[in-house]
Amino acid sequence: MKRSMFISAALFFSILAASAQVSTIRPEKPSATDTISLTYNCSDTAAELNGKETIYARITTFLRDGSIEKFHLAMTGAGNKLTQQFKLPENAASFKVEFYTLNKDDDKAGFNRLVYDAGHQKEVEGAYLGAMFDDNPDSVFQKEMANYPDNYLAYAKFINIVSMIKEHDAAQIQINGLLKKLDASAKLINEPGAGLLAALCIGNAKTGNLIEGKKYLHELFNRFPINEETSFAFSIYNYEYYKLSRKDVEDDVRAKLKELFIAYPTAPVSQDANVFQFIKDDKSISVGVFEKVLKPLYNNDKVGYHALTNLPELYIERNQKLDSAKIILDKAIGLFQDGAINHQYRLNNNHYQQYVPIMYLDLAKLNMLRKNYQAAITNSSAAINILSGGGAEGNFMPLLLQLRANAYRNAGNLNLAMEDYKKLYKTGDTTALDSMKTLFPMCNLKQKIFAEFVASLKSSGAKSAPNADLAPDFAATDLKGNTVHMSDFKGKLVVMNIWGIGCGPCIAEMPELNKLVKQYTNHPNVVFIALSADKTESLLKFFKSRQFEYRVLNNANNIGDKFNTNALPVHIVIGKNGEIISRSIGARANIKDYLQQVINANL
Repeated sequence: MKRSMFISAALFFSILAASAQVSTIRPEKPSATDTISLTYNCSDTAAELNGKETIYARITTFLRDGSIEKFHLAMTGAGNKLTQQFKLPENAASFKVEFYTLNKDDDKAGFNRLVYDAGHQKEVEGAYLGAMFDDNPDSVFQKEMANYPDNYLAYAKFINIVSMIKEHDAAQIQINGLLKKLDASAKLINEPGAGLLAALCIGNAKTGNLIEGKKYLHELFNRFPINEETSFAFSIYNYEYYKLSRKDVEDDVRAKLKELFIAYPTAPVSQDANVFQFIKDDKSISVGVFEKVLKPLYNNDKVGYHALTNLPELYIERNQKLDSAKIILDKAIGLFQDGAINHQYRLNNNHYQQYVPIMYLDLAKLNMLRKNYQAAITNSSAAINILSGGGAEGNFMPLLLQLRANAYRNAGNLNLAMEDYKKLYKTGDTTALDSMKTLFPMCNLKQKIFAEFVASLKSSGAKSAPNADLAPDFAATDLKGNTVHMSDFKGKLVVMNIWGIGCGPCIAEMPELNKLVKQYTNHPNVVFIALSADKTESLLKFFKSRQFEYRVLNNANNIGDKFNTNALPVHIVIGKNGEIISRSIGARANIKDYLQQVINANL
């Protein structure tokens, strides 16, 4: 299934000391391959975890090549003082320790540590890479440069961070200055290494010079196919290309990715979830080739929560190994339901509402292939119940209604099939008309003429139902300084976009959204607003070089919490009486058509 790209960055690794009473770590200045000893004291008054649930240590190790390894170890011991040991990887540059249960974190008890040389005196190369998301990345970068001035991977990481956290114009000036240094270094080296090539690729991509960036990316593909630096450079190039073009990467890049995927199944770039999305529909690549890349990741719990459905969806799409698909999906659902997924990240109910319905949808597809229609109905019903009222309703509810309606129809329950087709039609999906027309003579309905039946489905403009999900009121400011409240738009259909300057997919979809606004120029009762938490000054600078036809509102603090979402972009359509009609999260290729369908169905 084509999945929206959810691209995000976590700010982490402030170098802070933890409370010594709650937890300890030894040695203070560890070297690679040292055995690290941890303690956690549940009886300390500052401890957030009481030991009634298993306490774990999540160890995130940042390696010198820029890659990351994670370990999850249960703390052990009698009484309130728990201990654990682990051995640092040979290539470790720094690491982070977090203490948690499956239901709670102790944010104050963790540690961030640099790794030192064998003499425990000097930081190893790359020790500061993980710390660059600090409040002052410039000073952290300079610390790395003071020790290792030729660590070009540090340039690549720093350029990426500068582009994300600094104001656009200032970031561009700084990155161009760094590019001059990198270009000068490249001219002095016959064959630049992977770090320098990655820095040049990323620097050029971040300044809009994608042609030059792609040149360095191909050199990385050809000379360093299995390097972490190649995977990092591709991920940034792919993001910047999508942001500028709203398209997947070019055919020549895709062809090279396919070549690497087949030849180097353990290479980091082959294991990039976006690469899977680019090539999964290529039937010339056998299921066995995909398994060489993906099965080791599944077997070792190395698949991110957002990519758990990749392999089973491939099996289902090709109608192969359906038993294996079911095993993987059942396990994935279990990880969310018992909280074990929180070994990876601290997920919340929004994540559950977003990802578990997809897994049930896949199980429903699997059972449709097996003609087990009752199981498909059960699976899709479970997904619909979880999805209802959540932020991803607009993404997946039409798919689920279509599938369940078809399952009811095949099972011979035509009245329930008609109910789902009606709901599907009300989402704006006019393709449901043909199915309803076919079933109409065979269903027990009040209307005797199909045209009357369709007319009865149209919105009457009456008050919202008592159980309708109403949009919360909020106050924000437009770019002219006017205060705006959600309640100002009562009686109008509101098309809302929640976005941010730092969100590439948000920027990429603006041209399509502008086309949508122009289609409704003569409809004064359709209002388009875009909410951002960015400051007015930043927005005004941003719009010097970009156009957005939505009415932009800013200083909309906690807007994500108000609308129960933690992702960008978000699209919400709100009815004339304040009821939430539709929600969609993440980038989607058909966003204009999707919103147009919803608007037209509710005018």
